[in-house]
Amino acid sequence: MSIPKRFYQLQDLILLRTSLEKVKLHVDERKERTVYKWINQELTEFQRKYEKIGCKEQGDELREAIKEERWDLVKKNVDSCLKYLKEEIEKIYREMADSNVNV
Repeated sequence: MSIPKRFYQLQDLILLRTSLEKVKLHVDERKERTVYKWINQELTEFQRKYEKIGCKEQGDELREAIKEERWDLVKKNVDSCLKYLKEEIEKIYREMADSNVNV
């Protein structure tokens, strides 16, 4: 994949990670008082792309957890997706660094 395409992919993953981190902070702070409508809105872009980025199982479970208003399952699946995205972002950074391109 070309460097510009990898860069755009990296930006996209960082934006998705940011949305997930905001949801994680919200759920950690509010627990049973979680606002699921806000979570659903915040994760709109993630929900459109989770299959393409490699979080299909967690994304499906996250959708169900939001629908069922289960903050513990939301947290579990958000944490899992964040871990995966962190690894993917680091991988892209390494690939770009190995190709001698300034990031």
